[in-house]
Amino acid sequence: MRIISSVAAPNIALIKYWGKRDDLLKLPINDSISITLDEKALASTTTIVLGSKLKRDTFILNGHAGPDAHITEALLLIRRRLGKRHHIIRKPILLISDNNFPTAAGIASSASGFAALAEAVASALGIRNRREISILARLGSGSASRSAFGGYVRWKMGKRKDGEDSFAVQVSPRSRWPQLADVIAISSAERKKVSSKSGMERTLKTSELCHCRQEHVQRAVEKVAGAIRRKDFRSLAYLTMRDSNAMHATMLDSWPPIIYMNDTSRAVVEAVHQYNEKAGSLRAAYTFDAGPNAHVITTRKEAGKIARMLKGIRGVRKVIVSGVGEGSKTIPTPQKTKQLIARILHK
Repeated sequence: MRIISSVAAPNIALIKYWGKRDDLLKLPINDSISITLDEKALASTTTIVLGSKLKRDTFILNGHAGPDAHITEALLLIRRRLGKRHHIIRKPILLISDNNFPTAAGIASSASGFAALAEAVASALGIRNRREISILARLGSGSASRSAFGGYVRWKMGKRKDGEDSFAVQVSPRSRWPQLADVIAISSAERKKVSSKSGMERTLKTSELCHCRQEHVQRAVEKVAGAIRRKDFRSLAYLTMRDSNAMHATMLDSWPPIIYMNDTSRAVVEAVHQYNEKAGSLRAAYTFDAGPNAHVITTRKEAGKIARMLKGIRGVRKVIVSGVGEGSKTIPTPQKTKQLIARILHK
């Protein structure tokens, strides 16, 4: 019996993908670029047990046992990709995963969770190729492909139908630009009413603005990649806010409209613009994934001021400050997880 544990952090996309050309293989309609966050602030810790005598796959997510269709599908795809040469992964596994931040609330818990799963599976099978780990993560959640790498990361959409050219690459390591921070304003920890999967499908089918965004999003990715290499915060901030606005405009243009942002979200947008105007330059940039919680990208120097500003906004329940992280990695199995495994396997 083998027990492998791993940790991964979510990432925040600066230029986002919203729509898939293949839903099963999680193949996007455009490239995206992101910052991997620091697992000290936000993390999914995942442990897999291989070679137990369980009769079926068993999942425990955030302390709750039960079936999970998303994980079941991901394991099916991972097993199919790895094939018979890795027979141990084909037997029933025990999977235990915990997030130290709200799940399914627009803070990319699926990205960190499936990146951690891919890391654990790869470690168990001796797979060290980061591209392969990125592809394994993508089979669970598209954005998880980016969390396999640290620093600043680009997910290439690829063109092949089998997805072999759709994986993440590192644009720049954390060490080159460690000064950035993500100040997250949590206004809701509730599970969103429209899942990202359903939202993407609706937008692609019904939004005319979606196709307008596609005309320039690839250029935006190139521009942000260049801004990262130059450490040009002003350009990065401007492009990040414009793309967040554009993506949420396509959601609002969907039918029926998809509205993830709430009144607190909009108050954050106004506050960031006022902050920048008062400073006389772009010192902060808001961006929103598929949820109401705001990510404000700034520098470590400004992070404390931004955090205090966000705490003063009505509806902000909690503020989390994260630096730039190093990507998924294996870790020693936590003692409490070992105890839980023992209880499960010796029932």
